[in-house]
Amino acid sequence: MRLLPILFFLNLFLARSYGQTFSHDSIVIYKNTYVASFFLNDVEKLYHTDTYLIKSQNGKYFINGQQLSEWKIKKLLSAIDAENNSDNSLSKYHIDTNWIKQHPDELVSSYKNKKDFTWNDKQKEYIYDKLTNIENYNKALAEYLSDGSSYTMHNSYKYEYIVKQFSNGKTTSEIKSRKYVWGYVMPWTNQFGESIYNYNIELAISEILNTKEKKKYPPDGKSLQNLLVSKIIENNQSELYQLSPYSYLKEIEELKSDFDILSFNEVQGRGRYIWNESSVMRIRLKNKYMLDNVTLVFMASTQEKTLYPRDSIKKDYKNYIERIQSINFITNYLRTSPTAKLDLYYFNNKGINDYNIDNVNKNPKSWERSDKWVDILKITEKNGIKSSFDVNEAIKTSTRNNCGCNYRFNNEYISKDIFFEINDGHNSSIWFLLPDNKVLLYIMDSENAVNFKRADFDTTKNYGLIYPCALFDLNGNRLSK
Repeated sequence: MRLLPILFFLNLFLARSYGQTFSHDSIVIYKNTYVASFFLNDVEKLYHTDTYLIKSQNGKYFINGQQLSEWKIKKLLSAIDAENNSDNSLSKYHIDTNWIKQHPDELVSSYKNKKDFTWNDKQKEYIYDKLTNIENYNKALAEYLSDGSSYTMHNSYKYEYIVKQFSNGKTTSEIKSRKYVWGYVMPWTNQFGESIYNYNIELAISEILNTKEKKKYPPDGKSLQNLLVSKIIENNQSELYQLSPYSYLKEIEELKSDFDILSFNEVQGRGRYIWNESSVMRIRLKNKYMLDNVTLVFMASTQEKTLYPRDSIKKDYKNYIERIQSINFITNYLRTSPTAKLDLYYFNNKGINDYNIDNVNKNPKSWERSDKWVDILKITEKNGIKSSFDVNEAIKTSTRNNCGCNYRFNNEYISKDIFFEINDGHNSSIWFLLPDNKVLLYIMDSENAVNFKRADFDTTKNYGLIYPCALFDLNGNRLSK
C-alpha cells in the first residue's frame, strides 16, 4: 500500500490574501479506500491510499507536474476555517420551522412517492403530530446526509478523506470525513471530536484532485423540506399501513355479523401472499367454528373507494374451515402444540390467488420452455460434451423456476386450492389443501414443519428457505402425485 501525501506549501502571498498569518506550513490530504463483503459480513480492511503530490515552486503550485490554480487552495482553507462549520441547523438550509408547525396539511400534500395513502382521519391525526415535531426534521436531515454509509451487494468499497495541517512537521489540526459508499463526504470530524458540516470542503478537494465527480450542493428551502417530509412519512410507514383500513371501516364492520375482528392493516410490501394488487387489506377474523389456534385471514383488495365485496367470504368460510380442520395430522399437531398457529387465507373470493398459483404451479408455456432446456442439457450430457456447470443442478433450477413444484396441475384444479400457513414462533411453513384433499407442503422456512424435518425432504441445505413440494393424505402419509 502506498501512502503518498499531497503537500500544499503555503507562502506569504496566501497569508496576505486571507489577511492573517497561517500557523501551519503544509497540508496533507489522504484518500483511503476500504473494502468489505456485503454477503460475507467481512471485517472492513484498508485497501488503498491514493497518491498525489503538490509542491510550491517560485510562488506557484504544481500537482504531478501540472500547475495548480492558487484559488483552489484558498477555497479549501477558507472552507475548513469557516465560522459556521459546526452549524447543521434547519435554518442554515433556509427551512422555516414556524411555518412547518402551522401547515401540516400542506406538508402531507407535498408527499409524492410510490405509496399513495388515502389519508383518512386516523392517518392524518397520526402523521400531523410527526410532521409538526421539529426534532423529526433534525433526525431526517442527519439521515439524509448519512445516506450511502453501508456496503451493499453492488458496492464493496468505502471511501474516506483525511486532511491534516502541519507546522514544523507537527500536526496542528486534522479533519476526517465519514466513510461513505456514495453521497456526501460530510460530516467531517475534527481532532476534538466535533462535527463539521461544509459541502465546500469536499468540493474544494474534488477540484484540487480533479476527480471528475459530478458535484451538487445539498438542497435547501422547499426542496429540502419536501425531501425531509418524505423521509419522516417513510419512517412512519408501518404505523400508517396499520391505519389504512380505517378508510374502509364501514365495509370491514360488515364482517361482524359472522366474525370477531381481531385486527386489520394494509399489507406492506409484496411477495409470499400478493404481488400486483395496488392495495390489500389484511383482516384477521375469528369465530366459534375455529380451533383456538386457527385464524381466518381475509386478504381484501381495494377497488376504487371500497373493499372487495364481503359476500363471498361469508358464503365460503364454513366449508373452508371444516376442510382445513379435517386434516387430521395438522389438527392433532395444533391441539398438542399450544404455541403453534394456523392462518387460513382467503383472497377476495377464493382460497388461493394468481400470485401463489404462479409460484407453486407456473403455466403450460413455462413448462414447455423448461422441457426444451432440459432436453438440450440431457442431449449435451449424453453426447459427452462437458459443461462448465453442474447439469443436474441446472435441471433442478430450471424445473424450480419454470415449473414450480412440477406437478403441473390444470388451472381449474389448482384454482380451488386453499392456502394456509403454520407458525410456532420459530418455524414457519406454507401449505396448500388441494381440491381432492391432498395436502401440499410448499415452503419450509426453518428446521421443522409440523412433525416433519428438513432431512425428510432430500435436501442438503441446513438453513434457509427450502421447497419440499411434498404431498400427503389427511393422515400425514406421504403420497406421489
